[in-house]
Amino acid sequence: MSYGQWRALHLVASSVLALLAIVHVGLTWPLYRSWTSDAVWFAGTGLGLFVLAGINLAYIGVEPCRQPTTKAIRIANYVMAAFGVAAFIAVPEPQAGVVLAALLGQAVAAPRTLPGAA
Repeated sequence: MSYGQWRALHLVASSVLALLAIVHVGLTWPLYRSWTSDAVWFAGTGLGLFVLAGINLAYIGVEPCRQPTTKAIRIANYVMAAFGVAAFIAVPEPQAGVVLAALLGQAVAAPRTLPGAA
């Protein structure tokens, strides 16, 4: 695959993840009528996904990003992809599958789009 194709995959995966994260946070109040530990967990997961998507989107450029901090982003992508697998096992629903696919898309594309210092 060319850099442009990896970039497109990374942009789509990160954009889908950001949109799903916004929906996730937005559903906290309709699903949980009071501020419980479950509501905090639900909203916090959405916020974490949004931050991860935002960081990825901020670093994806026209050319591969050579910033030394990209290693931390790649590691965060791998950790969250593992969390996504665990979440999908716990909640095997279509929306969890879409989140997992977006997380895996970021994790697979990031080494090509965010290679770090040469």
